[in-house]
Amino acid sequence: MRKILASMLAATMACSALAGCTVGGGSASSSAAPAGDTSSAASEGAAPAAESGTSSLKGSNVRVLIGSTSTSGDSYMIAELVNRYLSQEMGFNGKVDAVGNATALDEIVNAKGDGKTVLISHDITFMSVLFGTVGEQYALENMTVGPRVGQNPGGCFGAAAESPYASLGEVTQYLIDNPTETVSFNIESGGTSHLCFAAYYLWVQETQGDEVASRIKAIVGGTTAEKLQRLWDRNADVIYGDTSAFEQYTQEGVQAQLKMTMFDSCDTVPGVEINSMADTGITFGGEPFVFSKDFCMYFPKDMDANVLAEYEAAMKKVCENADFQADMAKLYYTVLTPDEVGVEASKEFIYAKRDLCKQIIDQAPSLDTLTA
Repeated sequence: MRKILASMLAATMACSALAGCTVGGGSASSSAAPAGDTSSAASEGAAPAAESGTSSLKGSNVRVLIGSTSTSGDSYMIAELVNRYLSQEMGFNGKVDAVGNATALDEIVNAKGDGKTVLISHDITFMSVLFGTVGEQYALENMTVGPRVGQNPGGCFGAAAESPYASLGEVTQYLIDNPTETVSFNIESGGTSHLCFAAYYLWVQETQGDEVASRIKAIVGGTTAEKLQRLWDRNADVIYGDTSAFEQYTQEGVQAQLKMTMFDSCDTVPGVEINSMADTGITFGGEPFVFSKDFCMYFPKDMDANVLAEYEAAMKKVCENADFQADMAKLYYTVLTPDEVGVEASKEFIYAKRDLCKQIIDQAPSLDTLTA
């Protein structure tokens, strides 16, 4: 079901017009990263210590930064899971530190390249630069892209169970049928929720016109827990979060005030009964909109190549670990292949995905317009 990013990139390069919007699914792209990026693994012939069950970081304390302040969302859950298995594989003492995106970016670009500070983050790493919520000093060119660690296809929208809509298509129809009403979406500025919300807005604008689209409003800010609180207080109509965080509130027996409906995941989520944005018919550039959140390790620009190779070798082993695969499946996350985890493949994939995301961001209205 997932589109191949490489073929999408090829289409983008072949046409001057927008080539579509399948973003983040499937295998790594074959697009080359910009020259000057020094995030290559150890030189050929150097055997990474991690391959022999040890690493140069054995016994060291490693700080694992995440671009969120929440410990209830997918950023923390996937980072904690990966950290647990990497710590065992490489022998270090890792601890996840939920410092938020701006702080995480600042700390990783200014950290020593010894591998004792690592950022595990999803697409907000580069999207926050594209959206202008952080400066160009935090662009990918100013850090080292390390191994990808997994995908979350389950970014989705949710509303109170009592709401008159249970899909983005029904939200659109509600706005058409009720010309004096608005629908508010709680999103995070510069993140995947911002991008997926923008894709929906642009689709409504294209298919229904400015009048309907103008009544789609944004509420900006909040962790997953804070978004849920806004929904429960009925201070937001729709919130963006994750199937692994929302599912518990959709079950039978949940109090009426807390019960919610989750809908329109940004990609297909195996094991979860939920329609996707593509199922609803939402498109960008004439293609179904599909978006998995890609989690990746990031290091300082001057990262030690040998230590980077140790991380690469260890992550390849982790992704083949049956226990890790089972733990990822419990959260509905996608495990990558060793080839996809490789540093060069990861770098090419992330740079290519940034290019595709830029197409949506360049067309999206400003948050000043969306919150007015």
